[in-house]
Formats: sequence, structure tokens, C-alpha cells
Amino acid sequence: MGGQCVSIPQLAHGSAIPPRACAASYAVVERQEIVWVWPGDPSEAAPDDIPVIPSLDRPGFTSIDFMMDLPYGQPYLVENVIDIAHIHIAHDGIRGGGKRELAAPLQFSVLENTVRGIRSTFASGGDDAAREGPSLRGARVAFVAPNLVWYESEYVDTARASGLALYSLPLSESRCRLIYRAYSNFPRRRDRVMPRAVQHWTQCTILEQDMRVVMGQSEEIEGGDTPLRDLWLPIKSSDALVIQYRKWLDDHGSSMPSGRGFTTVRPSRAPAGEPPVVDRFRLHTSICASCTRAHRMMEQTAKALIASIVLLLAAGVIWQGTTFGVVSATAAIAAGVGLVIVRAVKRRFE
Repeated sequence: MGGQCVSIPQLAHGSAIPPRACAASYAVVERQEIVWVWPGDPSEAAPDDIPVIPSLDRPGFTSIDFMMDLPYGQPYLVENVIDIAHIHIAHDGIRGGGKRELAAPLQFSVLENTVRGIRSTFASGGDDAAREGPSLRGARVAFVAPNLVWYESEYVDTARASGLALYSLPLSESRCRLIYRAYSNFPRRRDRVMPRAVQHWTQCTILEQDMRVVMGQSEEIEGGDTPLRDLWLPIKSSDALVIQYRKWLDDHGSSMPSGRGFTTVRPSRAPAGEPPVVDRFRLHTSICASCTRAHRMMEQTAKALIASIVLLLAAGVIWQGTTFGVVSATAAIAAGVGLVIVRAVKRRFE
């Protein structure tokens, strides 16, 4: 228990077990199907401070969960997902994205900015009602330190609730992992019946649309010692929350693994080496059980179709000029079409 080694058969009777034979033990708790580890002194662990979503503990709520590794540091992921203004432009026409014609100034009302994080309401100065419908009456966004960005919608029908929880986990100074949870108590029929792996295509596409831009920003910023205050040209009606987050890092982020604030500059310790991995298979599919299974199924189906095509073509040649030969050749063509489709689906996971 607790990492203690209790027996070494080869140790002489009565000899003390060497302390180095014991394993380090950490405090571990599970909250809403996410396992959290406290890597420090277990007596200092504070499970009550783990950021959770109250709605997910209530009956009737379901969520679409998704994970992806990203080739840039955690602060850039937080900055990206808290930047509401880019959604209509960068993700125009994508399900779960936005519409370019609805891009407009944003009105923010910051309710709290403390060591625990930032809370704000926001509304569009444009005609978002055309997109959201009359049922929506407001929206909130929060950065819950150290790693959660949380969106919630407010509906005229107060029995309705939905939101988006975006957890960012640092993997190194130049890599992080996103845990995405879209939840509601009125899931659409399409989301209830659509395979999980297919749902993940949309999230991958949205993050990939941002990826090259965020990587470029990260490389440019971390490669110099100019404060963001002097690099950026922020606009109050679009960038208020991003500035608030970077100022929060100025005040409270000195112990975080990476990231500079708005005015402070911290030297990057990210090691130089091979270019970062940016393909979907390694960033998402390989760490997602649903997509790994779907990818493997596509591989196996493709092999079976190739074998079928060979056998059917051989049968068509052997029985050429007969009804069976015509059927075999037709089936081979159909299998070929199926192979093209299967390979196209397989590439969606790569």
C-alpha cells in the first residue's frame, strides 16, 4: 500500500527493506470520469479545488467527449479556446463552428478576475439570433484556474442547459492535451445516433483549422523577448478576454510550466529538435479508443475487399462469357467502389 515494498524474497531474514525499493505514491481521485493526480506531497492535495461541471452530476445530462494532443504549449490552447471572436471567421460553415456573416463586435462583462480564474458574460453586437434562435438569452464563459475554459448557454426555458468544458493539460512546454466535453440535457437526435468516431471528425477539423496559425504565433512569440503588450494590436470588442487571461498569467502564472503574461516575458525552455507532429492519427486517433477501433476496422475491411476483388476478378476470367462470370466481374467492380470509400473514411482518421 502507498508504494511500500513489503517483501523481497532474496533479502536475508530480518534485514530492513531498502527505502529505494519503494515506489513513489501520489494522491489520485476521480471526478466526472477524469482521473486527477497530485504529484506533490499527498497531505497538500486539495480534491475540492478540482474544477468540475455541476451539470454533469445531475440526471438527464449527456456529453460528447473528445481528446487531442496539440503541438503548442497550454497557454496557447487556453488563449485559442477563450478567443470567441475568431470562431465565425476561422470556422465558417463547420458544424459546431460559426457563420462568417454573423461576425460582429462582442460585448464582454467581466464579473470576476482573481487567483481562482476569470468569469465573464458575453453577447454579440450582431444578429446572432438568426443562428441561435429566440430560445437563447445569454452566455457565460469562465477560465477556471489552472486549466479549464467553461462555456455555458442560458435559455429562456430554464429547464434547458448546455455547455462546453475544455480542459488543457500541459505535456511539455511546447505540447498539451485537450479534453473536450460538450454537454446538454436535450441532446439532438443526430448526436444520439451518430457514431462517436464520426463526431470526432468535426472536433479534429476545427482544431486543425487553428493549428498552423497557433503554431506560428507560438514560434514567433517564444522565439523572442518582446512582451505581448508590444507585439499585439488588441481590439476591445474582440480581444478583451484574451488580454484578461494574459494579465492573469502576469499576476498568478509564475508557477505554471510555461507561458508569458501580457507584460512579463519568461524565457522558453522548449527543446529544439524534430518538427512537431501534426498528423491526425498521432494527435488524436492513437489516444482515442473509439477512433482507434474505427481505424482498425477500416484497415481490416480494406484488406478483405482487396482479397475479394482479386478472387472475383479471377472467377470472372475463368468463367468468362457465362452468367457467373458477369456476376463476378460486377461484384468485383462493386467491391472496388467499396474499397475507394473505405480508404477515404480511413484517411479521415489519419
